[in-house]
Amino acid sequence: MTAEEIRAHLDPIRDQFAEERSLVLPALKFAQGEKGHLTGDDVTEVAAATNLTPAYVESIASFYDRIYLDPVGKRVVSVCVSLSCMLNGSDELLEHLCSREGVSHEGGTSADGEITVQEAQCLGACDRAPCLQVDAEETMGPVTLSEADAVADRLRAEPQPRPVLR
Repeated sequence: MTAEEIRAHLDPIRDQFAEERSLVLPALKFAQGEKGHLTGDDVTEVAAATNLTPAYVESIASFYDRIYLDPVGKRVVSVCVSLSCMLNGSDELLEHLCSREGVSHEGGTSADGEITVQEAQCLGACDRAPCLQVDAEETMGPVTLSEADAVADRLRAEPQPRPVLR
């Protein structure tokens, strides 16, 4: 991804943002779209496209849990670990999914590269705790361990590429 391609993506939406530096997040999402994660070169190109420093762009990228600086699986399952979900069993849900996919209790990507399990801060579904989200699009809850297994089985049976976040 080049700075010129990123600028071309940003030009039609530029007037929607009060400050020029606010374009960094849409630029990061766009740059991440093709590979599903960002490389150091991508961060540098986003910086060039937004007239910001690579250090600033990386600080933004490392803050958001849907911007990936490392490769992730074809599908990403985010388990909410905020207070409401934690009080309703999200720690057990996260541990169960991590164990099932053979990743550390903190999350990671399955050996076959199909599914990444990660912690997420508040998915905005506190009334449906514990909840999880698939590919930053489909939020569900409350989720039982057997329902989480069904979700993972579905993701493996019907693999689809992660959508480009816009």
